[in-house]
Amino acid sequence: RAEGNVQALKLMAETFELRPHFEWRGLGFISHSALKVHRNYAEFDAEEKFSMPGVRVADPKACQCGEVLKGVIKPWECKVFGTACTPETPIGTCMVSPEGACAAYYNFGRLHRETAQLLGQRG
Repeated sequence: RAEGNVQALKLMAETFELRPHFEWRGLGFISHSALKVHRNYAEFDAEEKFSMPGVRVADPKACQCGEVLKGVIKPWECKVFGTACTPETPIGTCMVSPEGACAAYYNFGRLHRETAQLLGQRG
């Protein structure tokens, strides 16, 4: 359906609200790009309940996750991809989760790169 799951969307709109700004690892601050628990449900909000300060976690300098996420470079073009940074020893956010761009390329993209290189050598 074009309108999506109307009941679920209604519950989400009731339970969450947009944050005025949010800092994403590798991307920086993006206005109105994240949700937070609506003030009517503050008793269930871990950020309120545990007085969590704005924790900032920066990726190590060698990590280029931000550039990968922005599409500036491909995962295998990162300086540490497949060497210091692997799914077993992730350095940045893109390699931590199996769904991350770098982890996906690490696990499934090699065949495509090798095929492209072979085709390039023929042409």
